Amino acid sequence: MIDEIGILKKKKRILSITHQQDVDGLFCGAILKNTFNDTLVYLTNYGYDNMLKISKTIEDNVSRSKKKGIIIISDLSIDNLDDLKPIECAAVKAKEYGWEFIWIDHHYWNEIIKEKVQSFATLIVSKDEEQKCAAEIIVETFKIKRTACQRMAKFAHAADFRSKEINKFPPLPEIIRYFLTLPDAYKKLQTIVNKASKGIFWDDDLQQVYESNYIPIKESLMQKTLQSFTIQNIHNYKLAIVESPKILSKSIIAERIFELQKDIDLVIMFALDGKLSIRRKPESNIKCDVIAQKLHGGGHSYAAAGVIKPRIDDDGENIKKIDIDDVIEELQKIL
Repeated sequence: MIDEIGILKKKKRILSITHQQDVDGLFCGAILKNTFNDTLVYLTNYGYDNMLKISKTIEDNVSRSKKKGIIIISDLSIDNLDDLKPIECAAVKAKEYGWEFIWIDHHYWNEIIKEKVQSFATLIVSKDEEQKCAAEIIVETFKIKRTACQRMAKFAHAADFRSKEINKFPPLPEIIRYFLTLPDAYKKLQTIVNKASKGIFWDDDLQQVYESNYIPIKESLMQKTLQSFTIQNIHNYKLAIVESPKILSKSIIAERIFELQKDIDLVIMFALDGKLSIRRKPESNIKCDVIAQKLHGGGHSYAAAGVIKPRIDDDGENIKKIDIDDVIEELQKIL
């Protein structure tokens, strides 16, 4: 475990780099911001371009800071050495300036990537069977006892694992999905981080957005989505496959489909850019992460994500967007 008090006494600067797509990632930043006074939270997502931006963010903050600090990456896993290279270069430079580097995550990591990260960072990764989210690992790692942080960890766990406890919390996961579709998404997500860091998970402003902006869109899109999924038997699996709008929570879509179709093994949700989300039936032992790894992705045994690469023509242009036939064809190859 890492000594929170020791960090506070040293008055080190914290650069929190965390996943922007869900409650868990945002709350990782909010917990650190609540605990350590001098904390800057940078929100990001997966992909090589984002790794380059992370690298530049690290280099800029380290070079400009008059204080030594700690870089904490959270709720982001890496499955590609090419994606990791920019982070490694930035980390090496940061350590030359006396900065520490910590990486905290709860997704699957292959051993080659883990070994590489451990060469320049303290890597703290939970085991899948532990059922811990990244926010919980941060609270445990830094031995944080603050009430707001404990509440954030519980909220993040409920949201990540879709436990029954989620009904006790406000619909923040849905608002995050909605904000991610807006032009000023980054600013709005930072507002959530700042509010949560003060123990505020919901307020009148968020309620207004939820009722006036989100609910009308949600109901119409959910109805359309539930009317359009296709049932496919592929090898030993019975699948529900559906194109999912970005604005809707993948977990909520999957839950609704499993309620409608009790004999479905997996729900596969796809976007036109080829991104896939995979959810297994509750209590199932199917390994979604193993399936996702065959689709250039990863995740957890209960929920994972992958991607189908668009076909490329001779000029290097995408021939067409991904459709349900492409998804079925790819799944027939890997299942």
